[in-house]
Amino acid sequence: MKGRKNSQSGKVSERSSRRQLENEQLVKKPEFLKAATLGQIFLVCTQQLGGLEDGKITKLQFRKFLMTEQICFVFNLMGLGLSVMQYDLEFEEEDEDISSWLLWIIFISTLALLVLTVLRYQQHMNWLKSRKQISQNDKIWQTEQWYPMLIELIIYCIVPYPFTIGMRVYFYNSFQDAMAYYHVNEILALIMITRTVFIFRTILAQTFWYSNRTQRVCNLYACEGNYMFVAKSLMRTSPYTSQFIALVSLIGIFGYGIRICENPLARNDPANNNLGRYANALWNIIITITTVGYGDFYTRTDLGRFVIFVVCILGIFVISVMVVTLINSLVISTLESHAITVLERIQLRQNLTESASQVVLYSLKIYVALKKGNLSKVQLKILLIKLRKNLNDFKISRRQYRNKQDVGNMNEEITNQFSLLKSDFSEVIEKQKGLLLQNQDIMNKLGVEAKPYISSPQL
Repeated sequence: MKGRKNSQSGKVSERSSRRQLENEQLVKKPEFLKAATLGQIFLVCTQQLGGLEDGKITKLQFRKFLMTEQICFVFNLMGLGLSVMQYDLEFEEEDEDISSWLLWIIFISTLALLVLTVLRYQQHMNWLKSRKQISQNDKIWQTEQWYPMLIELIIYCIVPYPFTIGMRVYFYNSFQDAMAYYHVNEILALIMITRTVFIFRTILAQTFWYSNRTQRVCNLYACEGNYMFVAKSLMRTSPYTSQFIALVSLIGIFGYGIRICENPLARNDPANNNLGRYANALWNIIITITTVGYGDFYTRTDLGRFVIFVVCILGIFVISVMVVTLINSLVISTLESHAITVLERIQLRQNLTESASQVVLYSLKIYVALKKGNLSKVQLKILLIKLRKNLNDFKISRRQYRNKQDVGNMNEEITNQFSLLKSDFSEVIEKQKGLLLQNQDIMNKLGVEAKPYISSPQL
């Protein structure tokens, strides 16, 4: 028995000595805290805890990303502008030297754009690494960034080349019952229009809604701060401006595409080159994208009909969004509804006063005329009819005013009741929070494992 007691007392003393050593280690000041500023202490502690987002580093990486995005935008826009100039030269089959020089410039700018695109995605990854969203050792092919980068690089590779100048693709046109041809570079220039998607992406990235701060806020509310989020934000804050810019851009881009598709028919019949003129192509896109379709200009090639099919789909989407935006802008808010109700009461009160004054006026006229005795039966009948009419108007105005007053009071009463219920529920929830925290504290003191408290959403 004594041996057991001695062994148990020895174990207790060992446990107490261990606890004392642990407490001394916890109280002991670390070496890095002896000569360090508050910022250095915070940085070391956050690194030991797994690292937190450094605002200055993320801002710097985001600015580098925006810079590469803007450089890509310049090269992309330069390539598109040179392809527009080169298209007319190759279509007319004149100034082949200038056309060839332009094609070489487009080719070199495309090579530079491919390199810059890879650097752009790499810088985007560096930004994500600084924000602790991906690991520091991740590569592009190990993340989801490689797939959109590959698609973007393939789209950038589709440009008019100096090696394909003069090459033709013949096709039969049933409208003219003759053979026509595209230059290969014309088809490549048509496909090159898809680059405009990345131009719009760069424009969205320059707005307030795509920034380092925006990403932090989106992370707080568990949503993605991507380009779709930027488009939604612009549609909410400035819907009419955003839709107008999108509509004008689509008309200009697809008008140029229709001109490329329909212009080869001018080689067989120059006098009947309707959509080969850019103004007519724009008009055709306008009446198509707005779902009007007069039919005065229409496409006569299979490639042009495919482009018009895409325009029809986009037109349905654009017009639907514009209608929804207009309807939402006409929806009356709660405060506007209260203001309209008050103004309606004022208007009905004015009508009530006017009808009451007319009743009093005609009553006095009849009284004075009967008192003087110079009123005939016909005049009396006319005055009585007017008095009856104004009295009826007074009754209607009074009924409307009371009804509007009752409705307004009822709405205000319902609003007040809901606000009172909200405050009552908030008080009850706060009391429940206090009780749960007290119970959790008591259970922790008793040594019973308690489930962590999950706060309820705010009302």
